[in-house]
Amino acid sequence: MNSPLKNWIARALAILLCNFLAPMAQAQDLILPQVGTDPVILRVLNGTPHPEMLEVTLRGAETPIAGRYAVVGDLIHFTPAFGFDAGRDYVVRLPNDNEAVPFRLSTDMAQIAPAVTDIYPSGDTLPENTLRFYIHFSVPMQSHVAFDYIKLRDASGAADDAAFMRFKQELWNEDRTRLTVLIDPGRIKREVATNLELGPAVISGQQYTLAVNGGWPSADGTSILPAFSRTFQVSGALRIRPDTDLWTANTPCAGTRDPMTVTFDRPFDRHLLTQALRLETEAGGGIKGKITVADAETALSFTPLEPWPTEELVLIANPTLEDVAGNNFRDLLDHTTSQQETDLSTSQLKIRFQNCAD
Repeated sequence: MNSPLKNWIARALAILLCNFLAPMAQAQDLILPQVGTDPVILRVLNGTPHPEMLEVTLRGAETPIAGRYAVVGDLIHFTPAFGFDAGRDYVVRLPNDNEAVPFRLSTDMAQIAPAVTDIYPSGDTLPENTLRFYIHFSVPMQSHVAFDYIKLRDASGAADDAAFMRFKQELWNEDRTRLTVLIDPGRIKREVATNLELGPAVISGQQYTLAVNGGWPSADGTSILPAFSRTFQVSGALRIRPDTDLWTANTPCAGTRDPMTVTFDRPFDRHLLTQALRLETEAGGGIKGKITVADAETALSFTPLEPWPTEELVLIANPTLEDVAGNNFRDLLDHTTSQQETDLSTSQLKIRFQNCAD
């Protein structure tokens, strides 16, 4: 083989080898997510990293998915606004290099049948000014279609299509297994135009059903949700602030690890309860233990990790803790002009344990 031909072949092979290895080297600097809440991370080897160097789309889509970017040193992080869905095909585009890297998350969750697992508040009777519902699902669900399936129906079966707030972005948790649904506050607050025009969404003395119609696709599109409903009665509106003076606690024996139960003066927001309460000694030391919400969010059970002390304890409620009607210790969701916020900064219930050694 003559020398020019050998040189040409060598050069061609080198070019082919570079073209083959370049994407591999690039891919080594791209960290793809393993679960839905993981970010996509790109390391920029040459130059200054900018968010526009990285975008993530669904396969076949032109518009990047929503999310936030962060630049840390030579790394660009992209975190999706609502998590990546298992079983869906995504593409990481690197515009500067005109390169596209596909990825798909594991579909293990798709093996679980979609179902509504819980709806809160869970009580059979709810106040007329109930503000929000939490709907829990067994698997991540498709977003932006919630109100095609969720309906509030009266006893005759008629749906109130103006009952719920419609936000640009639905109120999902990170893995899209819990949806927060708010009754339009304009239907709750007295003397507001919406209330005067349409009346309350639910009325005291009446029966209603929160229905989740069947057919809602799971996030990965592999299965659909069966129908589910929760029927409840409506009581009078809650329009007074919570009051720990009206709470009661049992008194387990000091030195035991028997659970303590605290009964509230009303049902509280299910997902704020475990975050907004803490148990301390009078000196300020925290008591660690397991909290279980009970009795339709009107009570909790606290089991300590260590035996109960003989000293007095204080259950401290964050003043922003809301009941099911959106009232907290400082203010009411629906108040008249004469009812102003208080300067209350905390609310406490003192608990003393008995010496039962005898």
